[in-house]
Amino acid sequence: MSNKHVVILGAGFAGLNAVRVLSRESGVRVTLVDRNNYHLFQPLLYQVASAGLEAPQIAFPIRAYLRRYKNARFLMGQAEGIDPAAKVVLVEGKPIAYDYLMVGTGTRTNNFGLPGVAQYGFGMKGLEEALRIRDRILSACEEAGRTADAERRKALLTFVIVGGGPTGAELAGIFSEIRRHVIPRDYPELNIEEVRIVLIETGKRILDAFTVSSAQYAEDYLKHMGVELLLGQRVTEITAMGVRLGSGHFIPSFTPIWTAGVTGQTLPGLTTVRGNRVETTPALHLPADSSIYIAGDMNFTQWKDGKPHPQVAQPAIQMGLLAARNILRDLHGQEKLVFHYKDKGNMATLGRNNAIAEIGRLHLRGFVAWSAWLAVHLYYLIGFRNRALVLSNWAYSYFTYDFAVRVLHERNNFPVINHDERDPFVDKTDSRNEIEDL
Repeated sequence: MSNKHVVILGAGFAGLNAVRVLSRESGVRVTLVDRNNYHLFQPLLYQVASAGLEAPQIAFPIRAYLRRYKNARFLMGQAEGIDPAAKVVLVEGKPIAYDYLMVGTGTRTNNFGLPGVAQYGFGMKGLEEALRIRDRILSACEEAGRTADAERRKALLTFVIVGGGPTGAELAGIFSEIRRHVIPRDYPELNIEEVRIVLIETGKRILDAFTVSSAQYAEDYLKHMGVELLLGQRVTEITAMGVRLGSGHFIPSFTPIWTAGVTGQTLPGLTTVRGNRVETTPALHLPADSSIYIAGDMNFTQWKDGKPHPQVAQPAIQMGLLAARNILRDLHGQEKLVFHYKDKGNMATLGRNNAIAEIGRLHLRGFVAWSAWLAVHLYYLIGFRNRALVLSNWAYSYFTYDFAVRVLHERNNFPVINHDERDPFVDKTDSRNEIEDL
């Protein structure tokens, strides 16, 4: 067992928790590989996009995390493929030999092949994307304050969110807070009634991971906050000028944010199934290769009604822990354990003093759920400094009704509207009427 080498691809929730377990075994070397030099706390990414938090506050340096684990090393690079026969993983052209491999590379935005999504849509999977959204929103408000073109101002001040999952709902909620508390003070030249937040969901309701009553509560609250909900509507195209729906309606917008789905980050050498995920045994290793484990969002093992586990933090944490334990058990000649997901519930924040939380049979709403959401996210955030900074920013925003990080890093330029060649689907009246008709 001496000097066995375990390579972990991905410094997400699965990867970091696997390191914690493997570090207990003195005869094991661990190499953690990631294309970034930080662990990203994705549940708070939307707050970076909305100028509530600074990017470093939800990112923690991987090398700083590994200081306490003497048998772990970090390699920054992009994994390019796996050769299971040779037991080698290729990282930016460099072959890295392994005895055991754990893949936890997570997901990327899934545009479902729809035209314009990759080119004009704004994803929400990384810090760079969140900062692009923040710059886009600030740039739009700056330009809207000086343009005399009413149609251009309409597109600048219409923020469209596609996807009614937790990320979409939380973005809609925090954007409504910005519209209510920040824009009137920062941009007194703007008419607040012109600022629109549109949330589009293909299904008949948002937040389908929650019960119907919780989802209805969220819908009612978002509507109360002025969010326009388009349910049962399918986006067919995103253009430079806005979002086209399957109904033929067109919503002029220069800021379409895409949160409608994710797909696994596949690697050559791995066979994938639905959603670019990798099917494994209940012990989380490949059926044909017990030295390769798949943990987190890329893993496809059946959970409820034949569906795989949700692609959120808790399954990734638990899979990372079990995969590491099974590697150690295999080294000691012990029988591997089967993965049993302990569902710790769902949470989504909707705005100031308001959230929904479902923990087993306990369903919370309003301030109590919001307080629980704050506590859980602070607990799982890595690093005392990050916790302190996030908490202080939250406290500042709560007591001042302000969002502290409204710094424009890169000014955006917006497309020019050609009034002689208008999109035929754009009604010359206010497109709010179109939404009401839907």
